[in-house]
Amino acid sequence: EKLGSVYPELKQTWTEKQTDNALVRFVLHGLGAHRIETTIENDTRYFVVRTNALSPLPVRRGFARYGGDAFFDMNWNPVKIVDNGLNTVDFVSMESHAVTTCPGDAQWGHAKFRFRSSLSVLVTLVDHLYAIHLQAGNLFLIAMREQLSPDHPMRRFLTPFTFNTVWVNDNARKNLIQPNSMAPRCFAFSDKGLQLAYANAPRLVMSGMEVPPSEGGPFLNRSKYYEYLKNKKGIDTEYTRQADRLYKIFNKFVLDYMDCYYLTAADVAADKELQAMFVQFLHQTEFAVGNKLHDLSAIKDPNIIKEFYADAMASFMWVVSAGHEQTGNIAPYVQDTSFCAFKWAPGALVGSKDTALLQALLMSFTSMPMPMLMGSDWTYLFPPVLPSAGEEIAAGSCISPARRMNKDPSAVFKVFQDDLQAMSTY
Repeated sequence: EKLGSVYPELKQTWTEKQTDNALVRFVLHGLGAHRIETTIENDTRYFVVRTNALSPLPVRRGFARYGGDAFFDMNWNPVKIVDNGLNTVDFVSMESHAVTTCPGDAQWGHAKFRFRSSLSVLVTLVDHLYAIHLQAGNLFLIAMREQLSPDHPMRRFLTPFTFNTVWVNDNARKNLIQPNSMAPRCFAFSDKGLQLAYANAPRLVMSGMEVPPSEGGPFLNRSKYYEYLKNKKGIDTEYTRQADRLYKIFNKFVLDYMDCYYLTAADVAADKELQAMFVQFLHQTEFAVGNKLHDLSAIKDPNIIKEFYADAMASFMWVVSAGHEQTGNIAPYVQDTSFCAFKWAPGALVGSKDTALLQALLMSFTSMPMPMLMGSDWTYLFPPVLPSAGEEIAAGSCISPARRMNKDPSAVFKVFQDDLQAMSTY
């Protein structure tokens, strides 16, 4: 109420927040939907969303440590929360023991609050600020601007997905990342704790890049990642199905657009500017993408190169749109500090008024409007496919001679819009 219309519009309604049903919704259809894992304990299979990776990180005096791994059975009934942030030490054996709380226990409400709040911090710091802004958005845009000429068709194509990235990330650096700025004041971490959180962030991101080669990974193609989650991990949720569908729309859009400017996969592979862009991005990113993709010059099959470019661009488009919505639009959760608090006192079931105000300010600061994917027409950005009268295309140009033929990018864009419209009525 103090911020009025500055606070972002809430797109979710939570009539109940403290119940077990609310916990399931929070994980399955809410903030935890992209972090669901499966595990087996004592021959029993569980769904689990983990935040205990934050529990060893030091916090400032007067605040509780983070933590809590929430376990659910295969029918999505809450089973237990195992919290390393509440661990006790046996001073005889010097062993540390996590605290396990189950439904019906006296501290079950407290365990759920700690888990929800810890997840809101993990998603905000790791998935949103680090993975999307500092890695995907920042490094992809830098590589694109430094390596692709202003009229390169793929730079024009990606422009709507890099809208305001420089301005947003510059503000993030000044106001969210630097010590004593807005975000460090929101969280309970000490300066050392925050440094350790950033240092461990690459190992906490769940995007397909973390899947080891022994299990078929890592996955740059998000559709293959969702197939892996379904077939190998038993994770088939409404979130993964819709995410998969949107990624396929993006991937098709990229490939169809590329066919407007490149006659063959060999033409794509011969584009020195595009190659330089991805070489730079792969060199700078902290995400593992598999040894065979680190050296593009070692790949001889142009079809593999074209597929890699399309997968990378479609993944980027997905991350900065749907991925950003999932991890960045958390205003419905942190509006109420009894639902999710970025920091709280030990034993408390709600964050303080100061915490509530800081969370509201952070939501207002980071919820700038972005171009709409559906209903916007950005075909004016696309370079002409046909050369103008008297124009010659220089040999070795980044724009293939395939410009003289093939598809109409405006028609490709219309199909993209139709696909989005069909998904919106799903």
